[in-house]
Amino acid sequence: APSPVSLGNLQLRAAASHSTMYAGNKRKKLWREEKERLLKMTLEERRKEYSRQYVPLKDIPTWMEDIKSKNESDGENTKEEAQGKRSLSEKVSLYRGDITLLEVDAIVNAGR
Repeated sequence: APSPVSLGNLQLRAAASHSTMYAGNKRKKLWREEKERLLKMTLEERRKEYSRQYVPLKDIPTWMEDIKSKNESDGENTKEEAQGKRSLSEKVSLYRGDITLLEVDAIVNAGR
Protein backbone atom coordinates (compact mmCIF):
# COMPACT_ATOMS: atom_id res chain seq x y z
CA ALA A 1 0.00 0.00 0.00
CA PRO A 2 1.24 3.52 -0.72
CA SER A 3 2.63 5.39 2.26
CA PRO A 4 0.71 8.37 3.68
CA VAL A 5 1.97 11.87 2.88
CA SER A 6 1.39 14.63 5.41
CA LEU A 7 0.28 18.07 4.17
CA GLY A 8 -0.35 19.93 7.40
CA ASN A 9 -3.39 18.34 9.04
CA LEU A 10 -4.27 16.37 5.90
CA GLN A 11 -3.13 12.79 5.50
CA LEU A 12 -3.11 11.70 1.86
CA ARG A 13 -2.21 8.38 0.36
CA ALA A 14 -0.02 8.43 -2.72
CA ALA A 15 -1.97 7.18 -5.71
CA ALA A 16 1.07 6.71 -7.90
CA SER A 17 2.92 3.40 -7.86
CA HIS A 18 6.49 3.04 -6.72
CA SER A 19 7.76 3.36 -10.27
CA THR A 20 10.54 5.65 -11.42
CA MET A 21 9.19 8.72 -9.58
CA TYR A 22 11.38 9.95 -6.72
CA ALA A 23 9.80 10.44 -3.28
CA GLY A 24 10.38 14.22 -3.46
CA ASN A 25 8.66 14.42 -6.84
CA LYS A 26 5.69 12.46 -5.48
CA ARG A 27 5.28 14.90 -2.63
CA LYS A 28 5.46 17.86 -5.06
CA LYS A 29 2.85 16.28 -7.31
CA LEU A 30 0.51 15.54 -4.38
CA TRP A 31 0.97 19.07 -3.08
CA ARG A 32 0.11 20.57 -6.48
CA GLU A 33 -3.01 18.40 -6.73
CA GLU A 34 -4.11 19.33 -3.21
CA LYS A 35 -3.45 23.03 -3.86
CA GLU A 36 -5.59 22.92 -7.02
CA ARG A 37 -8.37 21.13 -5.16
CA LEU A 38 -8.39 23.70 -2.35
CA LEU A 39 -8.31 26.65 -4.76
CA LYS A 40 -11.43 25.35 -6.52
CA MET A 41 -13.42 25.13 -3.26
CA THR A 42 -15.81 27.77 -1.99
CA LEU A 43 -15.18 29.26 1.44
CA GLU A 44 -17.98 27.15 2.93
CA GLU A 45 -16.51 23.95 1.43
CA ARG A 46 -13.07 24.78 2.83
CA ARG A 47 -14.49 25.50 6.28
CA LYS A 48 -16.06 22.02 6.39
CA GLU A 49 -12.56 20.55 6.15
CA TYR A 50 -11.07 22.52 9.06
CA SER A 51 -10.04 20.22 11.87
CA ARG A 52 -10.62 22.79 14.65
CA GLN A 53 -12.01 26.23 15.49
CA TYR A 54 -10.77 29.21 13.50
CA VAL A 55 -10.75 33.02 13.68
CA PRO A 56 -12.18 34.65 10.53
CA LEU A 57 -10.64 37.92 9.35
CA LYS A 58 -13.93 39.78 9.87
CA ASP A 59 -13.60 39.14 13.63
CA ILE A 60 -10.23 40.93 13.85
CA PRO A 61 -10.58 44.73 14.03
CA THR A 62 -8.42 46.88 11.79
CA TRP A 63 -5.99 49.28 13.39
CA MET A 64 -8.45 52.13 12.64
CA GLU A 65 -11.36 50.28 14.30
CA ASP A 66 -9.15 49.58 17.30
CA ILE A 67 -8.13 53.28 17.60
CA LYS A 68 -11.77 54.39 17.36
CA SER A 69 -12.96 51.96 20.04
CA LYS A 70 -10.11 52.94 22.41
CA ASN A 71 -10.80 56.66 21.90
CA GLU A 72 -14.51 56.15 22.53
CA SER A 73 -13.84 54.20 25.71
CA ASP A 74 -11.36 56.87 26.87
CA GLY A 75 -13.79 59.66 25.97
CA GLU A 76 -11.20 61.24 23.66
CA ASN A 77 -11.74 62.76 20.26
CA THR A 78 -8.49 62.46 18.31
CA LYS A 79 -9.90 62.66 14.80
CA GLU A 80 -6.77 64.34 13.43
CA GLU A 81 -4.53 61.52 14.71
CA ALA A 82 -6.80 58.85 13.24
CA GLN A 83 -7.18 60.75 9.94
CA GLY A 84 -3.41 60.93 9.44
CA LYS A 85 -3.07 57.14 9.75
CA ARG A 86 -6.19 56.35 7.73
CA SER A 87 -4.75 54.66 4.62
CA LEU A 88 -2.54 52.15 6.42
CA SER A 89 -4.70 51.79 9.52
CA GLU A 90 -7.72 50.63 7.51
CA LYS A 91 -5.69 47.78 6.00
CA VAL A 92 -3.64 46.53 8.96
CA SER A 93 -4.82 44.53 11.95
CA LEU A 94 -2.96 43.72 15.13
CA TYR A 95 -3.70 40.28 16.57
CA ARG A 96 -2.63 38.64 19.81
CA GLY A 97 -3.39 34.96 20.07
CA ASP A 98 -2.77 31.63 18.37
CA ILE A 99 -1.90 32.58 14.78
CA THR A 100 -2.42 29.01 13.60
CA LEU A 101 -6.17 29.55 14.08
CA LEU A 102 -6.34 32.57 11.75
CA GLU A 103 -8.31 32.14 8.53
CA VAL A 104 -5.96 34.26 6.43
CA ASP A 105 -3.71 33.76 3.42
CA ALA A 106 -0.58 35.33 4.89
CA ILE A 107 0.88 36.49 8.19
CA VAL A 108 3.55 39.20 8.35
CA ASN A 109 5.96 39.72 11.26
CA ALA A 110 4.49 36.87 13.27
CA GLY A 111 7.70 36.38 15.28
CA ARG A 112 8.84 38.22 18.38
